[in-house]
Amino acid sequence: MLALLAFALVAPSPQLGQAPPPGPAATAPQTPPLHRIADGEPRPRIDGDLSDPIWEHATPLGELVQVEPVRGGAPSERTEVLLCYDSRALYIALRCFDSDPAGIRATQMQRDANLDPDDRVELLIDPFLDRRNAFWFQIGAAGSLGDALITRNGAGFNKPWDGIFDGRARITHEGWQAELEIPFATINFDPAQTSWGFNLRRFVRRRTEEARWASPDPRISFFWIANAGTLTGLEGLQQGLGIDVAPFAVGRATRDHTSDDSDTDLQVGADVYWKLSPNTKLSLSLNTDFAETEVDERRVNLTRFPLFFPERRDFFLEDSGAFLFGGSTEVIPFFSRRIGLDANREKVPIDMAAKLTGQTEGWTFGVLDAQTGGTSSGPGRNLFVGRVSRNILGQSDIGAIWTQGDPQSGDQATTVGTDLNLRTNEFLGHDTLRWNSYVLKTDNEGAGSRDLAWGARVTYPQDQVNWNLGTRTLEEDFDPRLGFVARTGIRQHDGSYTWKPRIGGLLRQYEAQLSSTWVTGVDGETQSFELEAQPLGLLFESNDALRLELKTLREVLLAPFDIQTGITIPAGDYSFDRARLLLDTSDRRDLSFNGSVSAGEFYDGDSEEWSAALGWRPSGHFLASTEFQRTNARLPAGAFTVDIVRLRFAVLATNEISWSNYAQWDSVSGALGWNSRLWWIFRPGTQAYLVLNQGWGSGPGFAPDSTEVALKFGTTLRY
Repeated sequence: MLALLAFALVAPSPQLGQAPPPGPAATAPQTPPLHRIADGEPRPRIDGDLSDPIWEHATPLGELVQVEPVRGGAPSERTEVLLCYDSRALYIALRCFDSDPAGIRATQMQRDANLDPDDRVELLIDPFLDRRNAFWFQIGAAGSLGDALITRNGAGFNKPWDGIFDGRARITHEGWQAELEIPFATINFDPAQTSWGFNLRRFVRRRTEEARWASPDPRISFFWIANAGTLTGLEGLQQGLGIDVAPFAVGRATRDHTSDDSDTDLQVGADVYWKLSPNTKLSLSLNTDFAETEVDERRVNLTRFPLFFPERRDFFLEDSGAFLFGGSTEVIPFFSRRIGLDANREKVPIDMAAKLTGQTEGWTFGVLDAQTGGTSSGPGRNLFVGRVSRNILGQSDIGAIWTQGDPQSGDQATTVGTDLNLRTNEFLGHDTLRWNSYVLKTDNEGAGSRDLAWGARVTYPQDQVNWNLGTRTLEEDFDPRLGFVARTGIRQHDGSYTWKPRIGGLLRQYEAQLSSTWVTGVDGETQSFELEAQPLGLLFESNDALRLELKTLREVLLAPFDIQTGITIPAGDYSFDRARLLLDTSDRRDLSFNGSVSAGEFYDGDSEEWSAALGWRPSGHFLASTEFQRTNARLPAGAFTVDIVRLRFAVLATNEISWSNYAQWDSVSGALGWNSRLWWIFRPGTQAYLVLNQGWGSGPGFAPDSTEVALKFGTTLRY
């Protein structure tokens, strides 16, 4: 009970833990009708130069209001936002004035880079004004562009999604400025809907300052679309025939250095996207290839349960919000990564995949069918998933899901389920409250009948107080073959409480946290218990952070557990305590550091864990980072050490030409892998990749064991 006692010394009283009551809720801002560019009038040239005459007639967005560090204060630097549109695109101009242009952080140029270290502007667009789903775009002072899909009022954030849009930025003697062009063909919209949800925020990184147009309150997440403002007067929008054809060609050469076998291959295919209506889209993928997808992060599993690796492939990320189910990240009935990868995460060819998604009159739906090709491990499979949800109340929904097929075998396998997701931003007048619940059933050939799963969670996510409570039951035969679940035959109850009062001065917030997870078998006997307390959490105005965590754990092993080759933890009841110290320095500096050290008891022995990550961003043309993780354990059955090393670096000639590299090594396999990718964006929607995957074996001198080189060219034709 070490963690519980430590937390009790610093835990606040209920009165101190509550956020101060706010004043009356501010009305969400609304623009006058946006300026429409007349037929024949020149559109702005997207080059970051705001001298185009059209900007003199564009509609100003209005003043921003500071969110951090002074809630409701005037921004330290003025921001001017101008908007206009024609029948095919929305145009946005940004003048980000800065009294110290030399202090502007502009270190990221690559598409979809993490712009946390930089000065930047983010915006979200809700074309259906449903206050639930939106498109998110960002641009940094160095010109990096990023986009994402937001679903369920911020519950889902699909960052790997890539839309076709254009933007340019430049630093001037007055600050920095940018232009954006967002084609209407890139986003789904209803032509009859002339008002769109909209919000925008600007970050001044050296001051850790955030200012917004709508919802300028730190208790309200920027991604809560229900709190966005409104653009008005969007009329006569067009998206042509709504057909995007994206053909590609891939040339690939591989060599197995062990057997000295070599192979070459030329492959062509295409993705086709057809908007059957403004809010319904059919997506087809023929002879699908994912040569440009970055390799997974290498990890060593020291648990009894499978690891989760996120989806990275564009076709499955497109409109993936339509298939989002429930609110759990541990019970996922449809996990698209099951398609095209086998149990060892090796590629399985996808001959064809089709997807129909849309939203209309409060309904959201998605249907996906994929046919995989045969491999040495077995014949091809047909895999299907269908999802439908209905908007209810102000921000809530209820839905159902159905999957069919097993990517690992020819057995009949079905999963069906329903979920209820309730959300409000007006709980007790001003707070946010969320409820997620689900029921699922699997029906797999040859499996038992105890195949149900159900769960529920309530979440109260506020700026200074955040708590949640959840429970779920997964019967022992529950097995979603097209989904992901780490552990079955259990009942789990968990909860957490976080208190983050605002201090002011050098210390922005103090953070204390208590969380607990209790897992039993369906018979009620304890299998796992964890109590974690964070008595010390210091969040500085500089964006540095220092945290201390204390844990009490109990693990009941019903069978021996092979934690490493030749080292087995016997079945038994184990209780142990651990402590962890974490230090994060702000990434607004050229050099940043993140590190942690953990030590204490470990099953029937003890262990230490170290991790350190160093990032270097000297300019927008070069960035590098290195990570090191070590686990050193001593058990009665034997001692072991696990090391993982990762190295990334990227060189960027321009915003369109980048060379990124990712090398990984772990001491368990002893193998070294290197993924190198040259990415050239000729224009939005047309790009080429030259990819090298090189592996070295664990033998002396790191002899090469595999080499793969792929050249992929793709373009998008819009009609």
